[in-house]
Parts: sequence; C-alpha cells; structure tokens
Amino acid sequence: MIADLVKEAENEADAAIRAEVAESLGLEPGDVDDDDVENYLSMGGCKGDEESSIGPIQWIYDNTTKAYVIYMVLETFKGPRDVMYKIDPDMLREWKNSDSMGEYYNKFIRGNEAIEDPKFSCGCGPNPCEPGQVDTFKARYSSLS
Repeated sequence: MIADLVKEAENEADAAIRAEVAESLGLEPGDVDDDDVENYLSMGGCKGDEESSIGPIQWIYDNTTKAYVIYMVLETFKGPRDVMYKIDPDMLREWKNSDSMGEYYNKFIRGNEAIEDPKFSCGCGPNPCEPGQVDTFKARYSSLS
C-alpha cells in the first residue's frame, strides 16, 4: 500500500515536469521524452544565455535532434560576425561549467568540423550566416519560455 502511494506520487511528479517541459517547448506532454526532461532539468530550461570573454552566448534546445543550437556574435577585425552551431547536451554542459567559456570555445568548438551541421551551423569559415537563419533562431528563442 505504501509502495503504491510512493509510485503514484512519482508518477504525478513525472507528469508535472513533463507538462512543464512540454509547455516550455510548445509541445504536448506526450511529445516529451526522458532526454528532453533530463536536458531541461540539467540546463535550467530549454533556452539560456551566458556572458563570456568572447561575448554573449545563447542556446535553445531542439527536441527533434536532442541537441542545442548555439548563437553567438563574435567581434572580429572585420566587424561582428554571427556564428551558429549545433552541439550535443554533454558538450554544452561542459562548456557552460568550464572555467572560461571563451577558452573552451577556442579549444573545443571553434574550428571543430565534427559539430558543423549545414542545417544549423553557419559563420564557420567561409560559410556566413544568412539573415534568415539568425531571424529563425531569434524568433524561436523568444518564443520559448
């Protein structure tokens, strides 16, 4: 009997967090899976931003790819440059928790062709970000809670 009450409480808590994640992503609770919940809880939501030595870094969680889309504006000698990447949740957590996000970027992300996905990445090398890509990111970022 006590085990049944504990199980019921766990199910209610699970349903509540799934509903919260679904609302944040603009989905139905049935469309949220365990990875979505884990990433939501570990990153404090489905989007975020951090100030770093290389400028502001923004990210949003893409539940269809189970990855984060990162947007940054880098200051270069030619002026500001939009840069976007798609990275896995473990890499974002490691990056966010690093001693220096700028140093981590320079060491593990910048020039890392393994994380350049043509559907999401731009601004890397000769591939500039198109205004539509940046606009899509910003619209999605502002629509997520």
